[in-house]
Amino acid sequence: MFDSIYNQIYYLGLQAIRYGKRFFKWLFSLLLKPVKAIGTLIFTAVIVVDKFALKAFHEIVADFRELASDAKRVSTAGSDSPEGEKKISPARLKRYFVKAVSRYKRAFIYVLNTVLPLISLAFLVYIVSIWSDVTFALEITYNDKVIGYVRSEAEYKLAHEQALDRLDIAASSAPSAEGGEKELIGQAEYKIKPVKLSRINDSQTICDKLIEESDSKITNACGIYVDNNFICAVKNETDALSVFDSILAEHETDEENAVVSFVEDIKYVQGLYPDNENTVRDAAYLSDKLHSKKSEASYYTVQAGDTVSQIAGKYGISTSEIFNLNPELKESIYVGQKILLSAEVNFVRVQTTKTEKRTVEVPYNTVKVNTNNLYVGDKRTVVKGVKGLQEITELVTYIDGVRVSAKEVSRTTVREAVDEKIQIGTKKNYYGSSSGSVVSYGGRLLWPAIGATSVSSPYGRRSLGGWHGGMDIVRPGGSSGCPVVAAESGVVTFAGWYGSGGNTVIINHGNGLTTLYAHMQNGSLRVSAGQRVARGQQIGRIGGTGYVTGPHLHFEVRVNGTKVNPAPYLGR
Repeated sequence: MFDSIYNQIYYLGLQAIRYGKRFFKWLFSLLLKPVKAIGTLIFTAVIVVDKFALKAFHEIVADFRELASDAKRVSTAGSDSPEGEKKISPARLKRYFVKAVSRYKRAFIYVLNTVLPLISLAFLVYIVSIWSDVTFALEITYNDKVIGYVRSEAEYKLAHEQALDRLDIAASSAPSAEGGEKELIGQAEYKIKPVKLSRINDSQTICDKLIEESDSKITNACGIYVDNNFICAVKNETDALSVFDSILAEHETDEENAVVSFVEDIKYVQGLYPDNENTVRDAAYLSDKLHSKKSEASYYTVQAGDTVSQIAGKYGISTSEIFNLNPELKESIYVGQKILLSAEVNFVRVQTTKTEKRTVEVPYNTVKVNTNNLYVGDKRTVVKGVKGLQEITELVTYIDGVRVSAKEVSRTTVREAVDEKIQIGTKKNYYGSSSGSVVSYGGRLLWPAIGATSVSSPYGRRSLGGWHGGMDIVRPGGSSGCPVVAAESGVVTFAGWYGSGGNTVIINHGNGLTTLYAHMQNGSLRVSAGQRVARGQQIGRIGGTGYVTGPHLHFEVRVNGTKVNPAPYLGR
């Protein structure tokens, strides 16, 4: 049985190998067909190109071969001739050349079309290589001597002005023998010439050359310029640097982030300068000059009616500048007070730039939520608002110790602000009766009685004598029983018997404002001390309790405990 299975597997293997060979042979022949086709096309294309496109080339090569063969034959013929004829005459050489050109015309045309462009290209490369390092410049001639080359006339004029500045400084306090005229430099001559780039000079070099060719006594020194204004020259640049460094050292701090520098542009120009005491100075003179003042401080004396903003506008400066110059200054100023308008200005000012941090408060938002749990006009704070805190990092600039500017770099929240949530009452509490309802005359307070709108006795001095500290409110035909309402929301501070006022209610509305309601009916009081009432909420009824001649409502308004006229508060 196993032998039979083995034979079957062996047979299947043989068949697989046989048919596999046939398949791959067929596949190879199939893939080889396009390759053969492409090869045939390429071979055909090469033949066509060679036959037609390169035909002229082959003919030219053949002409060159024949030309070389003829030239060799002519030279051989000359060597075989007698001694006197070995040398070919010019006429004969000319004939050979003309004959060669006419016979091998294609070869000579090919040479001209190929060799001449190559020669031209080589010549062009040579010209470019020479002129790439050459430019047109002005050749400066002074006192019949070429002193250098500059790119433009402006460059020379700058050098001329610099040279005049240096020599004028020397001549300004040292008059010449001819009548005190300054020692000047005459105009040079200049013309355009092609020169190499390496020979171009800058204005500083030409300036030195002009001074060198002048009649002045000159020396090599370091010139000090502040905002392009010449101060003096010192023999040693190191001495000048030490003077400036000492000024910066006076303003240095221990803060790591502080950068100290000069406001003015300081330049050290090494070159030739007039050698005299008016120009070349020592370090001590330079130090004294730099420590001097450009201008003195300016003050303003406050006059009657002056304000800080008016003073700032009058002198064309901002109020912030005034407060920066006067840190102790407040908004309220007094006559005779001196205010610094401009600080003294040093000859050179020192600028200190550093980062500073400060904390600012962030206001909270107030969120109002309507609720029917409170009466209209009443409110209650549910969540107390808390201000947030932010830390601001600023890049602050000081000039000679005075803060002049600040630029915010970053802002970090230290504490988030908490919104204040306030509930606003929407519950209406207008108590009506057969006599009417709550009335408002447009004042701050509601009319305190419903149905009773007449005033029997106003606030002030009475005709029969005495002073009336409130307002008596009645209803013609009878006031008894008319509802009494709170003129504004607040907290009841008293509710009960109040001596001659009878049954009385006193309500505190905040900010020192209180109202009083007196002579109400026995048993009509609807509130008690400590209770919060809403605007328009009923608190009792008009009666005749206490010392009265008839039923009415005695209504008072008090501000910080002092009785005032209720009429303006009620809009009457």
